[in-house]
Amino acid sequence: MAIPAGTRLIAQAACLLLGLACFITINGVVANPFGARRSLLGGAIFDITKFEAKADGITDNALSIIRAWKAACQSPGAAKVVIPRGNFMAGEVILAGPCVGQTILEIQGTLLANPDPSSYTGGSWIMLQKVDNVVVTGGGTINGQGKNVWQYAGGDSPLPVSLVFQTVGNGKLHNLRFVDSMGFHSKVTDSHDISVEHLTITAPANSPNTDGIHLSSSKNVKITDCVIGTGDDCVSVGHGTLNTDIARITCGPGHGMSIGSLGKRVDETDLNGLRITNCTLIGTTNGARIKTYHDSPKMTASDIVFQDIKMIDVKNPIIIDQHYNSKSKPVESKVKISNARFINIKGSSISPVAVSLSCSSAVPCEGIQLENIDLVPSGKKGPLTSACSHAKLLIKGIQKPATPTNCA
Repeated sequence: MAIPAGTRLIAQAACLLLGLACFITINGVVANPFGARRSLLGGAIFDITKFEAKADGITDNALSIIRAWKAACQSPGAAKVVIPRGNFMAGEVILAGPCVGQTILEIQGTLLANPDPSSYTGGSWIMLQKVDNVVVTGGGTINGQGKNVWQYAGGDSPLPVSLVFQTVGNGKLHNLRFVDSMGFHSKVTDSHDISVEHLTITAPANSPNTDGIHLSSSKNVKITDCVIGTGDDCVSVGHGTLNTDIARITCGPGHGMSIGSLGKRVDETDLNGLRITNCTLIGTTNGARIKTYHDSPKMTASDIVFQDIKMIDVKNPIIIDQHYNSKSKPVESKVKISNARFINIKGSSISPVAVSLSCSSAVPCEGIQLENIDLVPSGKKGPLTSACSHAKLLIKGIQKPATPTNCA
């Protein structure tokens, strides 16, 4: 029986469409003509190369990244912006919300900061702003190329932070490598319910103000399982932070795990509920540290725990310093430190004073607990000592070095 010509044409068209469908669903995505691909698991994929980004390490791809983000942000349902393998240079990038659904920024390749300082109008290189349910991940590298600008550190304006979460809710930052930031490597501020994990952050020990992770004015933040070695604090926790957990950080080189500096600006708010646990510090210039400025506003820092911390050749393993910037401002700090506990702190110190609690005479520290402190000198250095002023102590368990009997 002969098949009518019209039927044959319909059959051939159907086969062609089936073949095209198979072709465009290779690797689990479906293409569309607007620069996006849709995953078979749901969610559109926006590759920055479809928005004219070039992986030559020279072209400034900031606008391409922003365009891809805007398309993803406005896409119904979940969406992903992909920075594929390759070297993509970019200047200032602001990725703003709110977005329709969950948005993922997947950095597979290497982002290189534009080495021209005039490319940055604010305090950040890459900022995610006013967006909820965002994930930044991908296994790639964020290279701030800070060596080009570190000579300008200490000026009137801080150098750009590599990656900022600003007013973000339910955000995740994980599985990335940060290298040689201009200013801080990463910062979370004015945000809530944030998870930061599995980051590797590196910069030379002499690089200025290159904190690994800085946190301020945020609540319900968890920072875990990171390896950080920079020229400043591995993790620094500023004012206005509530209910923060930091755990399993390997730190060094750097300035240690720091609370503060607190009290620098008149509008700072209280810090409460911070737990730093199961961390290892290697060759850092400070260990578990709380620092506040002289001539500060009245505020509090309370319910703080440093627990199960291992120190290896650390200077100032345990330190409260409420006399930061005291030379230029003689008025004592008004930051009230209370219920701060140092528990199971063990290891070696390169400084003779291994425990230094130098609190404010204006608002003496209260509820400072030292429990099972076991610190020994590094190498052939002499016996360790401790020092204390203006603090009410609670002593439990092993105390090496011995605790001062008078902290007036």
